[in-house]
Amino acid sequence: MLAPYADLLRRPGTLRFSAAGFVQRFPMSMLGLGVVLFLTLRGESYGLAGAVSATGALATAAFGPFLSRGIDRYTQHRVFPYAVAFSIAMLVLFVVLVLADAPIWTWFLTMALGEGAIPHVGSAIRARWAYVLTEPSTVRTAFALESVLDEVVFVAGPPVATLLAVSWESWGAIAASILLLLVGTVLLVPQRATEPPAAGAEHREGRAAIRYPGVPLVFSVFILVGGVFGSSEVSTVAFAAEHDARSWAGVLLALYAAGSAVAGLVLGTLHPRMPLHLQWRTALIALAVVGLPFPLVGSLVVLGALSLVAGLAVAPSLITGLALIEQLVPAQRLTEGLTVGMAGLTVGFAVGTTVSGLLIDARGASAGYVLLTVCALLAAALATLGIHGVGRALHDVRHEDDPHPAG
Repeated sequence: MLAPYADLLRRPGTLRFSAAGFVQRFPMSMLGLGVVLFLTLRGESYGLAGAVSATGALATAAFGPFLSRGIDRYTQHRVFPYAVAFSIAMLVLFVVLVLADAPIWTWFLTMALGEGAIPHVGSAIRARWAYVLTEPSTVRTAFALESVLDEVVFVAGPPVATLLAVSWESWGAIAASILLLLVGTVLLVPQRATEPPAAGAEHREGRAAIRYPGVPLVFSVFILVGGVFGSSEVSTVAFAAEHDARSWAGVLLALYAAGSAVAGLVLGTLHPRMPLHLQWRTALIALAVVGLPFPLVGSLVVLGALSLVAGLAVAPSLITGLALIEQLVPAQRLTEGLTVGMAGLTVGFAVGTTVSGLLIDARGASAGYVLLTVCALLAAALATLGIHGVGRALHDVRHEDDPHPAG
């Protein structure tokens, strides 16, 4: 099962850039949770903590496509150092302002600037894979590999973030996020041979990635999927706290990610005959089904088992959705297009953390899980309603690429 991945990583430069991206994306799983832990351990409400975390996530969604557009136009090595340096400065300032009991509006501002300036590493690494590979099947396998690495990050990140915040310093997860972001950037930027070239003047032509047919639907569905993730994260932290097991929150979140990692690993080795857009719809329906029991869970053991099973539907939803975007947007806008998809997840995550935090403050953790279930059901319904349009968009793109098809 691992042979296709080993083959990809034996190609020149691929192991190096994938490993650098793996390190660099750890803040993706640690920073938001780190902010929630930092503020709640200092006595702030889940509502406020979720709102501050959501502000950073929303800033990422707002700034990310524009930052990625700059990366497509000017290359990664020209944009990453400046963006990451600014981000680190703002995140350090955020911690200082919270510790100094500065006005709360300054927390929101520095968090927005700090997290919003982080380049979307996953999109940049996937763009490198699409640049160095030529066969669509291998690109999909590479995307599956990166999704698995995303899930490994989400398996390892939450327990580490929780341990650092609970056992060391309340801001420990934020500090670790900063360090890993810096190390990953230093490792990735010098790797010029596998970096997609600057699009230059060609990039100025055509539409923004969000305007290509099919992309708006993927973006909208990913908002709802992000709501699943955001409500899951805050609700799980609250659920563990309600059961006097706050230190187990990271483990519970890691089980969710572990199930997703297993599913992604398997999916990357398969070549289903079902059309890609129908695979995506099927994965989203599965995500909705496994999301139904969460509001009814009453014990940590049951939640852990359910999280592991539910995670199996996560990676297929993301891998097939990003693969759709890779086919729907032109190559010179690939980083931007992938970031648009991930921005949808980020928007949903931000809303999910905020709304679930308010629900938890009012009604407890089970109310937060209700939001998870609702978001999963709506994502499946929206994809089902719009799936034929995505299929037509894929057909049109393939027809343009091959103006003289056989037969």
